[in-house]
Amino acid sequence: MLELLAPAGGKTHFLTAVNAGADAVYFGLKRFSARASAENFDFEDLEYCLKYAKTFGVKVYAAMNTAVKDDEREDFIKNLIRLYETGVDGFILQDVFLGKRIKERLPDVRLHLSTQGGACNVYGAETAKEFGFSRVVAARETTPEDLAEMAKVIEVECFVQGALCTSFSGECYASAFIGGNSANRGRCKQPCRMRYSLNGAKPDYAVCLKDLSVGKGVAELGAAGVSALKIEGRMRRPEYVAAAVKYYKKILSGKDASAEFSALKRCYNRGDYTAAAGRYTDVISRKAQGHIGEAVGKIKSVSGNRIFVSSNLRPQKGDSFKILRNGEETGSAVIREAENLRGGFRAECRGRVSAGDEVRITTDVGLNEKLLSEKRILPLKVEVTALSGLPVTAAAEGGGRRIEVTGGVAERADSMPLDERAIREVFLKTDKFPFAPEVSVKTDGVFVARSVLNGLRRRLYSDFFDGAKSARSAADFDIGAILRAAPEGKGGDVYFVSEVPKTPGKTAVLAPDDYFGGEARKFSVYDGERYLYLLPEFSKKELDSLETLAKSIGGICSDNLSGISLSKRWGVKLFIGSGMNIFNSSSAEDAAAISERFALSKELSSAEAAAIGAGTIFGRGNIKLMDLVYCPYGGDCGNCPGRDRGELKDEGGRTFVLRRVRAGRCFFEVYNCADLFTDRRVGGGTAYNFVLYGAADAERLAECGKKEYSEIFPVTSGTARRGVE
Repeated sequence: MLELLAPAGGKTHFLTAVNAGADAVYFGLKRFSARASAENFDFEDLEYCLKYAKTFGVKVYAAMNTAVKDDEREDFIKNLIRLYETGVDGFILQDVFLGKRIKERLPDVRLHLSTQGGACNVYGAETAKEFGFSRVVAARETTPEDLAEMAKVIEVECFVQGALCTSFSGECYASAFIGGNSANRGRCKQPCRMRYSLNGAKPDYAVCLKDLSVGKGVAELGAAGVSALKIEGRMRRPEYVAAAVKYYKKILSGKDASAEFSALKRCYNRGDYTAAAGRYTDVISRKAQGHIGEAVGKIKSVSGNRIFVSSNLRPQKGDSFKILRNGEETGSAVIREAENLRGGFRAECRGRVSAGDEVRITTDVGLNEKLLSEKRILPLKVEVTALSGLPVTAAAEGGGRRIEVTGGVAERADSMPLDERAIREVFLKTDKFPFAPEVSVKTDGVFVARSVLNGLRRRLYSDFFDGAKSARSAADFDIGAILRAAPEGKGGDVYFVSEVPKTPGKTAVLAPDDYFGGEARKFSVYDGERYLYLLPEFSKKELDSLETLAKSIGGICSDNLSGISLSKRWGVKLFIGSGMNIFNSSSAEDAAAISERFALSKELSSAEAAAIGAGTIFGRGNIKLMDLVYCPYGGDCGNCPGRDRGELKDEGGRTFVLRRVRAGRCFFEVYNCADLFTDRRVGGGTAYNFVLYGAADAERLAECGKKEYSEIFPVTSGTARRGVE
């Protein structure tokens, strides 16, 4: 049976998800969550929510899926241990090396690899399983064929609803380098939702993706062996959570879900949805970057700030709307007072609107109230026994559990015995607890004070509710063993290039414009330490097609887990790339143990990198901000400019290079508007990234001083001084 997993950005969202019928809920703490701007949880709120979920057999997973710095490791582990002891069912982690260490010392902990881990093929799944993970949250771009292969190795969880990232999972650095806020640490400022000009065209939302809505496509996921369906949305409103859960519950039941889909669109709808990312052409929301709701009519007339909308909708006070013309937002409207009108409704509007504009409802007050009012109730069989001379007992059974409590002694009544009806009425009251008791009473005409019965009832329901949460102990867990680390790494400079270096003897990583072109073939005889860069979003089929080339070169550089498995399978050297986001000494030590070379995250400051003391860190050259998961030209090869270099220009006039890479199909990367220039070194080595430049230019730039470099290209110190939040 497919598990339906719902997001909880706060307590209300959590309870709403359970009430709507979710099989599992995932949440984040106020720290270490990839949605740091959500309300998130403290332990006091979480305690109640856990009991509530467990009452209905709903599983609870903690998202601790951020990159963890050295000085944060102890708090990270302490929080994880406390959640484990509280009864959380599993943990969603990005840091696979830290997760591996935790699993080795806490064998029964359940770990899920976050989508930030970038698992999109069976090779990534193999490594996740080897490291002790029980499930992978597949990258949103994973093909059905790859999902099926992965599901043979490990449990697979797939996103089916919610926001899509423009960049491949875990490989977006735009927010970090543009504003110092790391997406990999939960603080993304979403620069992808801004307007850009693509190759000089009129500015639009050129890199803003529609929301994902798989809908009936979940049947295909189930056939592929997927174990869990995930709804994204810890930043969304509670009614969105309820609507999304109800929509997919209805689909999974095999019934018509058109009404539920309408409700979902009214709660949140960016771009009228796309069925999948990366493999389809209809993914870009060029004209709108926010919630556009559901179409309900068109403006018939405008009078001042009042409009009359031709529609079958009967709105109520507080309902609000967006007004679109040819898909672009021109205004908004709200219902100040509801009116009974024939053929439509009147609303107060703002913006430059006119007759014929489309009106879309974005807040449906009545719907929201309905979605949030529904409660989940657990049927209980309650048996109360009050026999003369014996303690009064009450037992409750439901949800696969049974609990019994005992109160004061029942006394034979001489004049006014309590009958079954009176005792039953006491136990039909459930106070704050989500129970529906069916009460049976066994008594022989006794007297029991109502205060005794009420106290017994409160204790019965309280103990039953509290007992739903399973507690565990990790008293012997040795945090120090995880924190201890002495990473070592091979020194020396490393050059990332798209053309074979002119000078022999360098350590070079080739990231060619064409993996089946001449530069790739020539690289296998280059006189120096060689690695072939593997794009993080490569499918199994694409990786398999590169096996011969990788073996001839003798080494691979990988930004995700797949490279660890492939290096063993192919018998080649491994360079763990910066996309693995190694942020701390523990992870660095473990990366060093399984690779020839490894890179630290390019988001670290120079001081943070120096404290780790091993690995390489980028010091000069291009900064890749994104690995796009789609074709920015809409997948229409006829409209493709056919060049390997394009540009995206933002509204501030900054130009970002768009690089096309070919490997059977086209892939696209976005590079920063300025090159990185620092003198930082780790373990005696620096990584130079010159994939946008020819071999001669790359060697010249490597020798430039800052002044000379900046006269050729704009430069930035990036995250070197301050790191990221």
